[in-house]
Amino acid sequence: MSSREYFAQVAGDWDRLRAGFFSEAVREAALKLAGVRPGPGLGQTAADLGAGTGFVTEALLAAGLSVACVDQSPQMLGRLRAKYAASGRLTTHEGAAEALPLPAASVDFVFANMFLHHVDDPARAIAEMARIVRPGGKVVVTDLDSHSHDFLLTEHHDRWPGFPREDVKSWLQAAGLQAVRVECVGQNCCAESCSGSEKAQVSIFAAHARRPLCAIPASQADPLAVGKLARGFWEAERPLLCAESVLLAVSSGLGVASPLIPRLATGFCSGLSRTCGPCGAFSAGVMALGLVLGRDIGRDDLDETFGPAQEFREYFLERFGSLNCRDLTGHDLGSPEGLQAYRQQELKRTLCGPLLEDAAAQLVRILAEHQISGQKG
Repeated sequence: MSSREYFAQVAGDWDRLRAGFFSEAVREAALKLAGVRPGPGLGQTAADLGAGTGFVTEALLAAGLSVACVDQSPQMLGRLRAKYAASGRLTTHEGAAEALPLPAASVDFVFANMFLHHVDDPARAIAEMARIVRPGGKVVVTDLDSHSHDFLLTEHHDRWPGFPREDVKSWLQAAGLQAVRVECVGQNCCAESCSGSEKAQVSIFAAHARRPLCAIPASQADPLAVGKLARGFWEAERPLLCAESVLLAVSSGLGVASPLIPRLATGFCSGLSRTCGPCGAFSAGVMALGLVLGRDIGRDDLDETFGPAQEFREYFLERFGSLNCRDLTGHDLGSPEGLQAYRQQELKRTLCGPLLEDAAAQLVRILAEHQISGQKG
């Protein structure tokens, strides 16, 4: 009997059977690792691969996400639709792991719970997961550690006897995903052979990774070209302001596209909206570092962002002498007199243009250095 035939046969009783294999704690761990934040109106989307009758889908819908469910079994999908179609946030797709029937970069999250050990080509299936997740999106695979319980292959029609964690990590990395981690969920999958002569208790791992937000690695970007791009935005016929110019230039140089850029930088321009605050080029630099290196969830390492941000601050102080807009320009841009003097002295051209060009270029260098050192580590 094939895996497809097996699931067609057990679809009507799957919810009861599944409850005996593993608990809701597995999906709770998966959603936590993905950084799913419950709340209406967020517009987040997820793919549930090997969705079955909706074990993971149920939790995703409850969190307010729209869910694309993929399974090879029309019987399983039929059961799933009967339970959750009324939500209005569900689509179902019959298809194979190695050729997912979903567009590229179409979902924010990909979940594959107890799915990988049923597919013919796990590495190719993971490559497909990486294909359909958006830049910056997360992939979470929960599955079985390696085991020697043969009856799971013959009676439950598993394709693989679990997986070595290093293999799963390698497949995720080969698919181009970053921040790859494979760790224990703290739960077991339990089953008993038909004869009752053998019982399996197999530990469950969670493998999670992120698709790079940047289409162009910082190590492949030209710092000088990014700097000139920032200055070009600053000096255009309809110019952007300082923070906007730096954030958009670095984002463009790294292939990051978002409708939030450069608008989220506007309030940081002209010394924090002309309040004699931090220089907009510096503020945008910290924002750009956070955009590329920032955390997805609270458990991630702060040093990955704090270290480069501190390095940029030290460079800025050494290069320009201050982080403060008023100190750098010598004027209070919030006063009519200060703004007039700034313009009369042509500081936009002679001071701020070269400054933000230099700052944008240095940001790319810092990001490239971080990327290379991260790969070595």
